[in-house]
Amino acid sequence: MEWRRKREEEQRRLELKSQVMAALKDWYRRCFKWPIMPGEEGKVVRRLELYYGMCEMAKAVIAEYGGKYAEPLISEYALRRAFWWEGEWRGKPMSCFVTEKKAVCKVGEKMATFYVFDTPQGVYLRPEIKLVDDWIKVAHRGDDS
Repeated sequence: MEWRRKREEEQRRLELKSQVMAALKDWYRRCFKWPIMPGEEGKVVRRLELYYGMCEMAKAVIAEYGGKYAEPLISEYALRRAFWWEGEWRGKPMSCFVTEKKAVCKVGEKMATFYVFDTPQGVYLRPEIKLVDDWIKVAHRGDDS
């Protein structure tokens, strides 16, 4: 009888673990718009606090800049390297979410997208529209600060 009780407890534990993993996979997919890669479930579980923070960042970016502009920038890879930057450009306040290759910014009341260039001197933004050739320095490197 004891072995039967232990086996039932083990089955309940495995079923609960399966339900938790299914919920975690669903949460990850909804947050990052991409499924957890096979074999990566353990990594997500171990780093759940980090992933929760990245999910909150993704929600904030979508709320601030809208899905049309922000969703292409949201991935686990991009969020690990992303940062916020606020400054001024052409006399207007500017708020940007900067990832490795692209940035989405609110310039005054309008939205704009920028290419990101990581150089030895710092991180620069350049507007995607070809009519403007401004470069905006958003992060410094080394002693250049």
